[in-house]
Amino acid sequence: MALPPFWQITPLGVLGVLIGIAHEVGLARLAERQSQADRRRMRRRSLVFYSGLIGMVLVASGPLERWAMKWLSVHMVTHVVEMFYLPPLLVLGGPLVPIFFSLAVAERRTVLRTWYRSRSWAGVRRSVSVVTGPVPAIVLFNGVMVLWHIPAVFNWASWHQWPMGWLMTPSFVVSGVLFWRIFLPSHPRPPRGSIPVQLVAIVVTAFEMLVLAMALGVFTKAPWYSMNVVMDGSAAAMRDQHWAAGILWVCGDFWAVPALVLVGYRLFARPGGRPASLEGVLDGV
Repeated sequence: MALPPFWQITPLGVLGVLIGIAHEVGLARLAERQSQADRRRMRRRSLVFYSGLIGMVLVASGPLERWAMKWLSVHMVTHVVEMFYLPPLLVLGGPLVPIFFSLAVAERRTVLRTWYRSRSWAGVRRSVSVVTGPVPAIVLFNGVMVLWHIPAVFNWASWHQWPMGWLMTPSFVVSGVLFWRIFLPSHPRPPRGSIPVQLVAIVVTAFEMLVLAMALGVFTKAPWYSMNVVMDGSAAAMRDQHWAAGILWVCGDFWAVPALVLVGYRLFARPGGRPASLEGVLDGV
């Protein structure tokens, strides 16, 4: 089986570059109407966003994608990074306003008028509102995670290769962004989920990942994925699968600790005299 090149052009990589350019154009236009303090706050947020964006481009288009096609353990690393560690940076970076301001004034007005007033877009508005809600985001996130690790689905994607870049990786990042919006603000919007919903999201997702990791590493005696068997043989593929299960178990559940700390802080912190919140850190509080 031919592996992809070390560096390749992928849809997510191209999209990341275009978004970065639009974001920087929007920042320049916003700077013309902002005070110096506002520009500093916006720039701090942009650095967080760019760190996530650069990481996304590197994971999608860099050498990791080639190694992930050969070793399941590397695939699991990219999977965890794409769903749990890059999306929080993309969310906290608050890219919506700068990207929107990359459009000219007339274009911005047309977009707003079409989105909020056009009757023909009413169904799309309702659909987007439903899909981006907290509960659908939890279902989508966990569904994507399970779906792509079903042996029949993963084998099809690995043997055809194009689904990895066109379907799998984008679905990981998009579902990750929607999931983390439950917990995190994205300027100028607050987190989408209430504290009870946030707790449910943590418990359900951590448990589901634990079950998936145990299914990969404990509850099976044979490798799941044919590509790894063909490349390395059954014994090596099984060892690699055990490593992948361990990565999913440890690294995949590590996110739950800071998430629980954040939710606990919001739940128990008293008004007045409280330390700076996560929502205020990027604004220089």
